[in-house]
Amino acid sequence: MALDPQTLTDNVKRFARSLGFDLVGITGPEPFEEDRARMLERLEAGLMDGYHWFTAERVRLATDPRALLPEARAVIALGVSYYSAARLPAGEPGRPRGRIARYAWGRDYHDVLKRKLFQIVDYLEQATGRRPRFRYFVDSGPLAERAVARRAGLGSPGKNTCLLTSKGSFVFLAELIVDCELVPDAPSQKQTCGRCTLCLQACPTGALVAPGVLDNRRCISYHTIENRGAIPRELRAQMGEWIFGCDICQDVCPYNARPTLTRLPEFEPASPERALPELIPLLELDDAAFRERFRGSPVLRAKRWGLQRNVCVALGNSGDPAAVPPLIRALEQHDHPLVRGHAAWALGRLATSPAVPAESRHQAIAALQRCLAVEQDESVREEVLAALETCGELGQEAVPLTGPPASTIR
Repeated sequence: MALDPQTLTDNVKRFARSLGFDLVGITGPEPFEEDRARMLERLEAGLMDGYHWFTAERVRLATDPRALLPEARAVIALGVSYYSAARLPAGEPGRPRGRIARYAWGRDYHDVLKRKLFQIVDYLEQATGRRPRFRYFVDSGPLAERAVARRAGLGSPGKNTCLLTSKGSFVFLAELIVDCELVPDAPSQKQTCGRCTLCLQACPTGALVAPGVLDNRRCISYHTIENRGAIPRELRAQMGEWIFGCDICQDVCPYNARPTLTRLPEFEPASPERALPELIPLLELDDAAFRERFRGSPVLRAKRWGLQRNVCVALGNSGDPAAVPPLIRALEQHDHPLVRGHAAWALGRLATSPAVPAESRHQAIAALQRCLAVEQDESVREEVLAALETCGELGQEAVPLTGPPASTIR
């Protein structure tokens, strides 16, 4: 006997919560017209520069569930908290640490949630007696996830552009477009932020250019994950110790004062090093060691040289003299010009830090001068010249080079 739509909806929600989802809502397959207009406006304004795949065609597809599945009759929106209260190691001199966004502390959420979505599909098959037609999304594929979540009643976008829910904003979203008849929920209408502007004030790079408007060209998360080129020099000093993602605009949000802790052990860090790793060992990983260390982690998305580029910036911002020798090795020996170039910037920044002893400053400047004499990559040479210019008069105090330059310098 077939279940009526309301009973099927209630049962699906109950089953999804049993899998660990904290939020479940249903919406219809009608287009998201207002969200489409806003996304196209952002695209036209250049706020999505760097995302080559974010095109007008993709926006139109992402805001029309039936364009993704012509037989669509409902969209199941799901949310799960990934907030972990794991205790993190304290920093200490000589062992500077970097920061990784909370969403990457545990296992890759794409894999974890995909399995659960297929379990929901299996449940629908059992409940209806047929295999439903469906498409699934876990922060992948062309679907406007926050628009779906809002219309399904999961929450409302905040001024930091994150979805603010009753569980906080440290929430992964996932969706199923299905050809099953389900009863939709009422959209979220609550104005969640009020007069609060803490996130806009806290963003160190000014990426939140207006309430609800993010300029990814200034976003730390974009530059530490998606950007495959050089990080703009004018932003590097504001990036602090972030080496993969950024949580600042969520950490200051009042909705996260008492966030719901994750119920899924997969999102707990396997070790404190997954959340707050020592930087110097990361800079010295080869490809095999990088893949082994971050196996099953979203951090793999940055690639080894991308993560090490970010590590150079964090070491430059650390003010720790222990960072000078490994940065010199990276400048002289690393196989990727982006890492060598960012190591040059970091050495220049440390050479102007009052926290760094004179001997270490001299070593940094001398290494930059040696590099300039032998480096063949023009982008690296530009970074070295900029670093030496930053040092100003310190450049005149550099210890002169004695002996031949390292043969591994490019």
